[in-house]
Amino acid sequence: MSKHTLIIFLGIFIVVVALGGFPSWARTTLLVLSGIAVIVFAYLSSVVYCSNCKKLIDEADQVLLVSPASSEITSNPTQ
Repeated sequence: MSKHTLIIFLGIFIVVVALGGFPSWARTTLLVLSGIAVIVFAYLSSVVYCSNCKKLIDEADQVLLVSPASSEITSNPTQ
């Protein structure tokens, strides 16, 4: 089940809980928990995962650690 489908089902669940004949304490609890679940899944659906991001970050760090001054070849003439 995708995250978007789960958000749709949570929305339907919220409507059922709001219009159902639940006691006020149960309705409030279920609505708060459902709202938190919608927030979490909405956030997770906006996060883009990258399978090799760690590798890309490590390579970028290595490039940044090598400064242009240290990469130049210096010759020390001996006489």
